[in-house]
Amino acid sequence: MKKCFLFTFFCSVAAVSLAAQTSVSSSPTLPPPPVVQDPFDVAGKVLPPSTIDYLKQTLSNSGIESLASPSKGPSGPSVAPKAKAEPSAPKKEPTSTAPAPSVADTKQTKIPQKETPKPLKTSVEEALENNNALLGDVTPKKEIKAADLYENIPAPIAEDAAAQAELDYAARMLQQEKEQTKKGRFIPAAASKTADTAPTPKNKKFDPNDYRPGITWVKSKSTHFEIYTQKRDSGIGSSNMSMIFEGAYATLRRNIPWMMSSKVRVFVYQDHGSYLKHEPNAKAWTRALAYPIRGEIVVYDEPGKQKELKEIFTHELVHIFTQKFFDKHGTNRLVTPIWLDEGLAVYMEDQAYNGIKGGPWANDFKVLNLQRSKDSPTEEFGSSYAKTFQPTSRRRGKAVTLMPFGMFIQDGSLAAMESRGKTQNWYLQAYLMVRFLLNPANSSSPSNRMQFEQFTRLLAQGEQVRDPSTGFLKRDEKGKPVYQPYSVEKALGKAYRYNSAAAFEDAFWDWAKRNH
Repeated sequence: MKKCFLFTFFCSVAAVSLAAQTSVSSSPTLPPPPVVQDPFDVAGKVLPPSTIDYLKQTLSNSGIESLASPSKGPSGPSVAPKAKAEPSAPKKEPTSTAPAPSVADTKQTKIPQKETPKPLKTSVEEALENNNALLGDVTPKKEIKAADLYENIPAPIAEDAAAQAELDYAARMLQQEKEQTKKGRFIPAAASKTADTAPTPKNKKFDPNDYRPGITWVKSKSTHFEIYTQKRDSGIGSSNMSMIFEGAYATLRRNIPWMMSSKVRVFVYQDHGSYLKHEPNAKAWTRALAYPIRGEIVVYDEPGKQKELKEIFTHELVHIFTQKFFDKHGTNRLVTPIWLDEGLAVYMEDQAYNGIKGGPWANDFKVLNLQRSKDSPTEEFGSSYAKTFQPTSRRRGKAVTLMPFGMFIQDGSLAAMESRGKTQNWYLQAYLMVRFLLNPANSSSPSNRMQFEQFTRLLAQGEQVRDPSTGFLKRDEKGKPVYQPYSVEKALGKAYRYNSAAAFEDAFWDWAKRNH
């Protein structure tokens, strides 16, 4: 009996399929079967319809309504056709006593998908939206701050951006330096700019990374220098750096041997970019820095420019030796008169350029039209009006008026000239005054070296005091000699027999007229 029932069922199914095929062949072309998306496919993938769904759609299109909606049978519960949804009041939440929905009802119910959370906007994106809002006449929601643009940027990227910005700034400053060099001489940084740096304590071992951390230094030694060279990332650096330093030392020894002292530490960066990035007081227009109190010089390697390096290194080396010479009591303060310190440094820099013939500063002395200030007092007339230094036929260059010497030897003279934009004129005057005192004849051996040595020693430590009753040297309670301090004018009178700054200025202009 069971077999007969199954045979009858399959025969009825075959008859229905045959009738459907006949109706399909006689009816016009049907559109492709609709794509039914499985509600349980949360990924949103399109799945092909089942055979029964396709058969129902075919029967519905062929007009056989009785077969499109069969009654309950072995294939499962029937699905009523959907009616248009009418707006109604919201349904109440089903209680726990409601019957569980069937499988067919579950398939027809659309499961809401979880919304993917939107990514958080960075500060840079918010800044861009605010800028776009400004362009569209829409008020931005948040005020833009420069610091916020780099808030969420990783640290390495921010550091690289800052380094690149610094290098761009250095390039602009170098371009300005080139333009200024065409107009006049290069002016190095004054030693007073680095005077606030304390030396390493004597009881502490020297560490090159105390002031310059994060750099690998390669130590080497020469006769008079301890050299710390930055380990190069790539390329080959200059191979004769120590010879350049020793050549500068020889120039100073030929002119001021009494000021020479112990070894000097030198730090050499691999290039200009590293010098600007790691050296705390470096500026884009400087080629070297001197720390007189610490006894250190900082330069950077620039292959092919050894001559320029020797000049500027000689200049900075003077600052190291003058500080050690004048600060006899170890006060760790700059005690050298600034006009003497910078004038001697510029003179030695010029000597390193071309020996006794001099360099650019000596050439300025030959071609510039030097003028004496009308405010300069004169020893000859005893008044405040000076003799005008009449130019000769050889001086047809730019007119440069020198400051009265009594004002020039004061500490504030450099700042006053800088405020007037005449820094180069100040350095030229300091060079000329020191050259007149040390080597007025411009000979290979300084003609006034003994007088200049006495003058500097009087300024540095004064003169020993004698007891007028006995004639012996006075000593303090500890048995040390007592020294009488000397001012610049008093030291000039003792060493050169110039009774005042005005007499010194008169002698200078007489010399300038003969040698100009």
